[in-house]
Amino acid sequence: MTRAANGTYRGTTTDERREQRRRRLLDAALEIVGTQGLAALTVRGLCEQAKVGPRFFYESFTDLDALATDLLDEVQGVALEHAAAAMTDTPGDPETKIRAGVAALIIAVTDDPRRAQIAFAQAYGSELLMRRRFEGMRQVAQLIIDQTRVLLDLPDSDDTALTAVAQLITGGAAELILVWLDGGLKVERPLLIEIVADYVVAMVDRLPGISEKLGGGTALPTGD
Repeated sequence: MTRAANGTYRGTTTDERREQRRRRLLDAALEIVGTQGLAALTVRGLCEQAKVGPRFFYESFTDLDALATDLLDEVQGVALEHAAAAMTDTPGDPETKIRAGVAALIIAVTDDPRRAQIAFAQAYGSELLMRRRFEGMRQVAQLIIDQTRVLLDLPDSDDTALTAVAQLITGGAAELILVWLDGGLKVERPLLIEIVADYVVAMVDRLPGISEKLGGGTALPTGD
């Protein structure tokens, strides 16, 4: 079959084929890093796993660090999307919505053990990935800030207490999940989700007191 003048070949365009190769490379990286670790990732092994020629690797990525970064971004981004959607779509009071978001985020990351390894464990093997992991954690913190403002009808201003609580929640929850993945917390996932959700709800409930200690800032509701 000849290639069409517009670049279409066997029903797919040049851009579509490029994206398909990129997808195969990301899927292969997920398998290698998620099961063998970041140290096992090589261009040759990756291309063999993806059934893609080495020259096509460099068509999509400048190097292995760029590939690993994109993979981590994808894992974190999907989890964030699930959490945000769950909090938006779940009816009920703020606590119910918070618990739904926590469950959706943890499930999105840990349903596939390979994705969990990339999100929580393998990043420690690379300074670049650690920076991206921290960026992902900041995005989770921002999601918490944005959703808390909506759920509690807080003014849209720079509130030190809300930022501090969001960072505490994000860091604490991430480390607990890492311990759980490593076998240090021997509980089933539903209980893990409940523990993390309890922690998040408790920290949000502490917002008024933390705000007062930090010298005011945004006036936070204390409830009826």
